[in-house]
Amino acid sequence: MKSFDAKKFLSIVFICIIVFFMGTIGVKYVMSNVFHIYPQVQNAAEGQPDEEQTPSFDWSNDYPFSGTYGFSFETSEVVESKLEESSPIKTFENSVKNIEGNIDYYSSNLLLGRMKFVELNASFNKLVGMNIVSGTDSVVVMRNGYLTFEAKPISTEYAEESTSYFSDWLSEKNINFLYVQCPSKESPIDNQLPHGIEDNYNLNTDNLIKGLSENNVPHIDLRKNLSADFEDYYSRFFKTDHHWIPETGVWAAGVIANELNKRYDYNINTEIGNIDNYNVDVYEKYCLGSQGKKTTLKYADPEDISFIYPKVETSFSVKYDNNETLNGRFEDTLLRKNVFDRIDYYNVSTYSAYLHGNHSCVTVHNNNVTNGKRMVYIMDSFSASVVPYLAMEVEDMLVLDLRSFNGSVTTAIEEFNPDTVIVAYNPSTLSADTSHYGTFNFE
Repeated sequence: MKSFDAKKFLSIVFICIIVFFMGTIGVKYVMSNVFHIYPQVQNAAEGQPDEEQTPSFDWSNDYPFSGTYGFSFETSEVVESKLEESSPIKTFENSVKNIEGNIDYYSSNLLLGRMKFVELNASFNKLVGMNIVSGTDSVVVMRNGYLTFEAKPISTEYAEESTSYFSDWLSEKNINFLYVQCPSKESPIDNQLPHGIEDNYNLNTDNLIKGLSENNVPHIDLRKNLSADFEDYYSRFFKTDHHWIPETGVWAAGVIANELNKRYDYNINTEIGNIDNYNVDVYEKYCLGSQGKKTTLKYADPEDISFIYPKVETSFSVKYDNNETLNGRFEDTLLRKNVFDRIDYYNVSTYSAYLHGNHSCVTVHNNNVTNGKRMVYIMDSFSASVVPYLAMEVEDMLVLDLRSFNGSVTTAIEEFNPDTVIVAYNPSTLSADTSHYGTFNFE
């Protein structure tokens, strides 16, 4: 009788694991590239909140760049010289990065049973009390139990100068402008980050606000309003997501309306920010946010999310990107309820119930309002729960998300002919990117 060969057995097991691993990747590759069956993804941001999105439509055809905007920026920082995009070395470098990205995608996202491995990693992190959950794009566990992303300090010089120029450009055309600084989950006066983690979201925001003030750019810092109006700052955010809760979005719409009234005699009803004017349907334990998805259910618990719609009769016409126009009530056009049809924590974003998730370009017409107000609202995903309620008092809105809108902002504004332009960003959207895909490039 032959003796048991442990080394040979382990070798066979190891080979089987490798074959299984490669086999699952191969099956997923064939499904996605041959049969075009793709893994489900969330509509709202799954990665970092300022992550770039792919344009769903080439908006540069509808809103072409004129080349007459005139803004130029010269950084005071030393910038490393870059290879020409068309050089052979750059082409080779891009090819290598593309291959690397494909390998990473197919070996992680398409791995059969991937979430079981992610959950196992999360369980280990929780067991040993990690404050930064490894393998999750630096999800940080704050001392109060809330999850957040780790932020890096960035230069705000470009954002300051670009916003200042944009404000002046609008002023010359007699268009009101307001920069709205949305808050991050980290309170500027009650730091709950663990020891060793810097609060760079608020640091970056402080630098930007300082620059806007020095350039006399009309702005409002909602961090101050939030701290003043609510005793528990953190309760205004999801525990497992980088967004604020929808109730905070309703509140923000009222604050913005009040600021417009004060600055520009805008004369709209600030009661749009009063939650008592809305029906609030609470879906208990339906929400697992972007940070919760990354740390998995082994680390984070699902939480409640509200579906908020007016008590009064409403009528809207809303067009998302180049899709057909939706006509109907507030809750049927500006919101979508089907994200609550089933609980699927890893593949459904319940926050995308608001403004139908992420879109490059949205037009909103309030059929019950005839005040002639026309507004361009430049947003990130935080404002998905703000725009619908602000639209209760504005006759026409053009909503742009520059993370995926690749057309000319100035051309869109000139064609829409608004009386007011708002730029509303949370700190994670702050970018030093000067290209047409940068969130602070308003050309």
